[in-house]
Amino acid sequence: MVYQEKAKIVTNKKLTPSIYFLELDMPKIPRLLRPGQFLHIRIGSGVDPLLRRPFSVNRLRARKKGKGLYVGIVYKVVGKGTRLLKEMAVGEKVDVLGPLGNGFDINPAVRTNTPILLVCGGMGIAPVLFLSWHLMKYRAAITAFIGAETKKEIVCVSELIQLGCDVVIATDDGSYGYKGYVSQLLKNYLTKPQALIPKPYIYACGPKPMLKALDGIARKFRLQGQVSLDEMMGCGLGACLGCVIKVRGFSTTKKKPDIYKRICKDGPVFDITEIDWGK
Repeated sequence: MVYQEKAKIVTNKKLTPSIYFLELDMPKIPRLLRPGQFLHIRIGSGVDPLLRRPFSVNRLRARKKGKGLYVGIVYKVVGKGTRLLKEMAVGEKVDVLGPLGNGFDINPAVRTNTPILLVCGGMGIAPVLFLSWHLMKYRAAITAFIGAETKKEIVCVSELIQLGCDVVIATDDGSYGYKGYVSQLLKNYLTKPQALIPKPYIYACGPKPMLKALDGIARKFRLQGQVSLDEMMGCGLGACLGCVIKVRGFSTTKKKPDIYKRICKDGPVFDITEIDWGK
């Protein structure tokens, strides 16, 4: 079930120079949300910006008085839509469509009771906190690998630690933790024999270059997992075909036809080896 609601802003605060935390109050959508799903938000009442913006759900918070939940979103100011959003005040309303997309499946990890590795690049941290909260209900052993360009871009670390996750960090400029890409940090970790006994399960979200590197790592170490793609979308419902991605497929013909899936409708979560990243 998808709802369209007017959501009231209850929090809109700066976390870093470019990253903000938005909290919304709406009656129907929060109780239906699953980790990895997203909200499609219309910012402003005019035609510019025309399209809605997709935002991953970062967390839920119970009301102090009465029933209901607040929905938390972490977003980065990168364009006109998010610049307008950061200027909106508490009490103002935005038009929200949701919940949308297929989220993470936690059953493969918790059913086998395997160690869990969370891999986040940039704003890929956004849906991972909500996922961690669900995984910790099953007392999962979680290690979070967080990557960012610089120390100033790192968010949600204290919340992950409070949940009980072990956290390791990589920054491109070396301003915090390991200097380099988070995918290389993960690869270094997996080269230790004890890291693969038993084999961990991976959940990941981040930019496409990181996910492409992760695809190679998962194949090398024969790991299972799921990845969430961060993508701009048109309708968010799968009708416009504006956010398709090529996936691997099998064909009995000599010339294998390309197979595409819609990130908004078939995803944004896919099996870790499902995406065809090309050469």
